Amino acid sequence: MAGQDHHWWREVLIRQNGGVPYDEAGNVAYNDAAGAAALKYYTDLQTASKVGRVGFMDEGRAAFRAGLAAMTIDGTFRLGAFADNAFEWGVTELPADANGLRSNYSSYFANAIGAGACGEELAASQKFPAYISSPEAMEIWLDVVGELPARRDVALTEANPADPIPGPFLKGLEYAHTTKFYDEAGQRRSPSTWSIACCSKASPSRISIAAAATAEQAIIDAATK
Repeated sequence: MAGQDHHWWREVLIRQNGGVPYDEAGNVAYNDAAGAAALKYYTDLQTASKVGRVGFMDEGRAAFRAGLAAMTIDGTFRLGAFADNAFEWGVTELPADANGLRSNYSSYFANAIGAGACGEELAASQKFPAYISSPEAMEIWLDVVGELPARRDVALTEANPADPIPGPFLKGLEYAHTTKFYDEAGQRRSPSTWSIACCSKASPSRISIAAAATAEQAIIDAATK
């Protein structure tokens, strides 16, 4: 599950198969039929439908930019890199399930001032977040990089929701979920490892999902208990 695929599986496919990735206490909840069905749907795209293959080029986004992949699931931070693609491309929302249920993943980043900053360094460091959180900076970031502004008044202008590039991303925020990661690299690694095992038929989806759940729960336990 390279790139953003693990978010798609965790926050979208599991929910569209009737489950949830975590319970109200924050523990892994996908070690069930819904989690296994979501993993099987994902791996069947490769093993049954033949729409992709693990290891094809080094990154999904590289294959897309090269015109060798028809689709890629990615975030707004990739839009600036796609702007000069040598072919016509577009953005769309992730599909709903048969019952019309939509889901999505959303995240954010934050900038902090170090506790040791003082004097002139503190004054300078206070100017930086003040600027990057300004409407002017957010408009530049949207135009150049593609990422959505955190300020609602900057993001939800009359033009942005109607724009075919940022518009679908803004629409997706209406039904998005944010995963509480304790170790994103580790929590990404677990489903990625077992999806590869499932694709190689070394492990059925039900066994793979159980192994992924056990590994991720261990990460959560280490951080919270």
